[in-house]
Amino acid sequence: MARQRLQSGLFWLMLMVSACGLAACRPVDTAVPTVTTSLAQITAVPTETPVTPTLTAVPPTTTHTPTLTATPTATATTTPSPTPTATHTPSPTPTATPDLAVYGRLDVLDPGGVTAVFWHNYDGYAGRILGDIIADFNESNSYGITIQPLYWQRFNHLVDAVQTGLAEGEDLPALVAAYPDHTVNYVAAEGVVDVRPYLTHPTYGFIPTDLADFFPYAQVQAGAPLYGLPLHRTMELLYVNNGWLALLDLPFVGAPQTPEQFAQAVCAAADPAQRRLGYEVEATSGSFLAWIHAFGGDVYDEATETFTFNSPEATAAMTTLQQLVQDGCAAPAAGFTYQDNFARQQTLFGPGTTRGLYFYDRAVNNFNAQPFSWSVSPLPHTGELPVVLLSGPNFNVLRTDPETQLAAWLFLAYFFSPEVQARWAQVNSYLPARAAAAGYLEDTFTADPAYAAAFSWLPYGVDPPPLTGQYAVWRAMVDAYGRILQNEEVTAVLQALDETVNQLSKGDTP
Repeated sequence: MARQRLQSGLFWLMLMVSACGLAACRPVDTAVPTVTTSLAQITAVPTETPVTPTLTAVPPTTTHTPTLTATPTATATTTPSPTPTATHTPSPTPTATPDLAVYGRLDVLDPGGVTAVFWHNYDGYAGRILGDIIADFNESNSYGITIQPLYWQRFNHLVDAVQTGLAEGEDLPALVAAYPDHTVNYVAAEGVVDVRPYLTHPTYGFIPTDLADFFPYAQVQAGAPLYGLPLHRTMELLYVNNGWLALLDLPFVGAPQTPEQFAQAVCAAADPAQRRLGYEVEATSGSFLAWIHAFGGDVYDEATETFTFNSPEATAAMTTLQQLVQDGCAAPAAGFTYQDNFARQQTLFGPGTTRGLYFYDRAVNNFNAQPFSWSVSPLPHTGELPVVLLSGPNFNVLRTDPETQLAAWLFLAYFFSPEVQARWAQVNSYLPARAAAAGYLEDTFTADPAYAAAFSWLPYGVDPPPLTGQYAVWRAMVDAYGRILQNEEVTAVLQALDETVNQLSKGDTP
């Protein structure tokens, strides 16, 4: 039996910022303040297997955006588009050949009684729900496995501890929460276990129909090594004032689906005399990358390990936003005032992610005796179907010993069951990794149709390249985005960004 992997003497530090959850401590996510929420009564996870919903892809029309009905209550109501299924058809997953030195003989390993430590940075409501999920696993698993969660107040301290442990050969936890750029470093130090041999194992893994149920962004259907599974995800969105949009004299109905429609609506809504704008641009790395993807671009080539921001698609995306700002139709956002400006009906479209759903709803209800109708939509896109940018941390299984690693995996297998995914997804409007979670989210979809709409676009979700989360790379992207919005020449800024980021990604100082 593997020995317990808990380092002694770790002290829970004083709170860094009020309710700072894992996503709020990272620049790639939109830094929406975490709401303080009392813990709701958690009911037992249902034992019956739900019917996986039959889902259809969002059609490339202008009518799929949910339409909200004005209501005097505190919750905006919408009629969401049909929830689509993951439209991917996975190719057969190759059978992994585990390295015995890393995995042991999986068929004969005994993880019974193992304690596996999990380092994370979720506090407040998210921390309590995560703790409840872990407690339920500890009580119910037939192996007698105990997952021991350890909360780190400061995520950079957690990262430093892992990197120090890998460098100096110290005991490490079995599981860590890690953003993709951290995983790159952990993998380089040979400290992360490829979970694919567990994922496809006939005893401990998922059957083919379950693997097919994962959304494409989780990458479980691919054959390459898989060093992480999504702990949570948020999605970049466009917030839409439905009533105001309907009053504009536009040649289309509903939320804009193309950049041309978007520009028409933004400029039709702008009225300098009334201090009204069509859109506020949030100069974050998430927004920057989301718009590039929406225009059909991709900033990273895995084969050559090269970043290319100076592409026709990125140039078109940035030029469109820059022109809207120069024409007085849009403006760079200042802090989080864009939520209040949207609620006061000073902006037609608002920026943000799914983590902002609560805050937009609260603002609309706070500023309006009769709340207006609002909804969310994917960013306008050049392709037939939308592309939505996701961001968030992953689980990494660290290399400890075969029994402890298997124990950690068995917890992940539990965590990625549809019912647990649904339970976790209700925290901060997190988005699940599996389509079948919809079978457990019907009440949530009814109460929060905007969230239901975001769920429906998960088949089109993409994660940003790993290294874009590094602070220096993130800072370079945000700086370039801001300079573009201040009317610097787009091509020159993007070309300079190419040079800077490619140097940083290779460890050089630009």
